[in-house]
Amino acid sequence: MRFRYDSPVFEFLNTLASFIGLNVLFLITCLPVFTIGPALTALYTVTMQEARKEYGYIFSTYLKTFKSSFGPSCLGFLLYLAAAAILIFNVAFWAALGTVPANAVLLLLTFALMVTIISFLYTFPLLARFDGSLKQVIKSSFPIAMAHRKYTFGLLAIQAAAVILCLIIPQAKIFMVLVGFSFLAYCNSFLFIRVFRDYEEEDPEEEGTDIGQPEEITGRTAVHLTETPQAKP
Repeated sequence: MRFRYDSPVFEFLNTLASFIGLNVLFLITCLPVFTIGPALTALYTVTMQEARKEYGYIFSTYLKTFKSSFGPSCLGFLLYLAAAAILIFNVAFWAALGTVPANAVLLLLTFALMVTIISFLYTFPLLARFDGSLKQVIKSSFPIAMAHRKYTFGLLAIQAAAVILCLIIPQAKIFMVLVGFSFLAYCNSFLFIRVFRDYEEEDPEEEGTDIGQPEEITGRTAVHLTETPQAKP
């Protein structure tokens, strides 16, 4: 029996192998911890490219993006990490008091933590897709998320489902190590593509268009995913 390289089975195995390799590369580049930011930017550059069917060289694209986005992405992750640590510490502190004023403060801190999580969820895909400084991207991330609440809820549901499965099914952790992070990013990418479509320019020479609240990302020029995205200083 002759084996057809264009068969659905071969395409599936080839895609699976690519995503496993991408997942391993992502985990390796996350090892120093402070490099999680550029690793996320590079991962979303590749997965949004795949979701758009703009197929390219997965590993070379990942490594080039990791290198070019290292500065702003690394700084962005450290800022979110510091903010989350401060908020979580304060949530634990005020929750332990158990008083009515403490509960009011706890409510505000919980809201601030949710804003931070949502902003974090959008920041690195935005860095992967658009030209813009880190300050502009972070400032625009939450307004963009709120302007597309349906997709934001879907993104949060996907992340929550992954966490819950890892907690209740031990084998899910093995899946995450093998292919889980690249698979999640790929699923998220379909939603991000729908969101970012409203902010992309057809003509890269244009100065920009008014997109309402999240108008801080200058240029609105979507970087071709076959190229290396570089955040403007």
